[in-house]
Amino acid sequence: MTSSMNFAPGDPALMLTVLRSAGENLDRSMLLGRVLSLFCTDDDGNQVAIEDNADLQRRIENAVTHLEMAGLICQTAGAELSITSLGTAMMMAYPLGIDDGVLCSLPAFRNQMYETNAPVVRQRYLPNSALGSGFSAGLDAHRLTENPYPSDSRDHEDWLMGWDEALDQSKREAETLLN
Repeated sequence: MTSSMNFAPGDPALMLTVLRSAGENLDRSMLLGRVLSLFCTDDDGNQVAIEDNADLQRRIENAVTHLEMAGLICQTAGAELSITSLGTAMMMAYPLGIDDGVLCSLPAFRNQMYETNAPVVRQRYLPNSALGSGFSAGLDAHRLTENPYPSDSRDHEDWLMGWDEALDQSKREAETLLN
């Protein structure tokens, strides 16, 4: 029976395999061989042949990238993976595996993930002073026709919104006093 294992990104066993392989200074092809040989049974203990496919390669690269970002491994000049002292300490602290949750406890990983995946914050345009002016005019019971801004301008619209909001607030306050 041939099957492809469904490793989740940040899979603890896969990350631990990559980390241990880095401890032995294995290159990428030897790492692939190690992964293919170690993950050979499913949850029920049945023998499973893992296929070397694009998805498996992507998951291994994802694990390598995350471990590098966390500072647990690095690449040598010969493209071999090497474990850092932090990687050795984390491997001893988490002998059953390391996942992204564990890596998030490390500031280097957390900061890099935030920089890479942080939501884009769009600039919020604050209303101009015309809104406040219109609000004050509404509270002081000025008429709508007293808007000082040209009718085709953004300031005119902001003044109207402020004036209208002041009237709404006055009505809410009046209703609250009646109840």
